[in-house]
Amino acid sequence: MMFLKFKDAFILVILTIIAALLWRIDTSMNRFEKKLESAEGTVSFQMYESIEKWSDSFGIPKHIAYNVAYKETKYRGPFDFDYEHRLESSAGAVGPMQIITRWAQQFSRRRISERELKTNVDLNVKISMQMLRKWHNIYNDWTVACGAYNSGQPIRNEYAVYCAGNTDYKNKWVDLK
Repeated sequence: MMFLKFKDAFILVILTIIAALLWRIDTSMNRFEKKLESAEGTVSFQMYESIEKWSDSFGIPKHIAYNVAYKETKYRGPFDFDYEHRLESSAGAVGPMQIITRWAQQFSRRRISERELKTNVDLNVKISMQMLRKWHNIYNDWTVACGAYNSGQPIRNEYAVYCAGNTDYKNKWVDLK
């Protein structure tokens, strides 16, 4: 008889713990969904979606795609609401992934203006991923491909080593709490 009382109490405790865990999971999901809603429509979220889409499409490892974005324009993830993508380098590279307009033509198979390359995030990221894929197909080495992306030459510079080697790319991301 005593065992049945303990059994009922034990079951009640287990059910209470499960209910508390489910409540916590639901609360966490609601918080995450609110974060996503606040990011939707921002350039930083558009950048995130483009990198996800085009890196998958061209077989670019995520850490390389995000490291290039960080090195080129200091992109720090989907919640980097201060992110500025319309930058131009002293060498004439433009946009979020810093593409030189004359090199973009061969990947787009049409004339692209500097303005379009600077402001069209999706196009800029797509061309960037195509360039990385091209360099990797030639050298079969991600470090050399990143060096070529950065300099036009198949080299292993600091940029290349960072982009290919830093697998903890999210450590630089803005965390929306």
